[in-house]
Amino acid sequence: MAKKPKLKPLGNRVLVRKLEEEEEGGIVLPADVERDEKYVKAEVLEVGTAEKIEVKKGDRVLLSGYGGTEVELDGEKLLIVKSTDILAKLE
Repeated sequence: MAKKPKLKPLGNRVLVRKLEEEEEGGIVLPADVERDEKYVKAEVLEVGTAEKIEVKKGDRVLLSGYGGTEVELDGEKLLIVKSTDILAKLE
C-alpha cells in the first residue's frame, strides 16, 4: 500500500502520480526518448478543497500533457494540476 502524501492541494487542484505506459506490443522505446505528449495517464492521490471536483482518490485520469506543476515528495515525482486540466476519468 502506498504511503499517504504529505501534500494537500488547495482550491481546484489535484495531486496525481503519472502512470507508466503499459506495453501494447510493437516497438518498445527507452524511457529517456522524448515524446510529443498531448496527454498523460495518472492516478489521483489527493483532491483539493473546492467543492465541485469530480474525481476522488484512486481514480485513474487522463490529463492535458502540458499542464501542472511537478513536485518531488520523498524522492517521487508528482504533479499538482488544476481540475480543469483533467480531460477524462479512465474506467
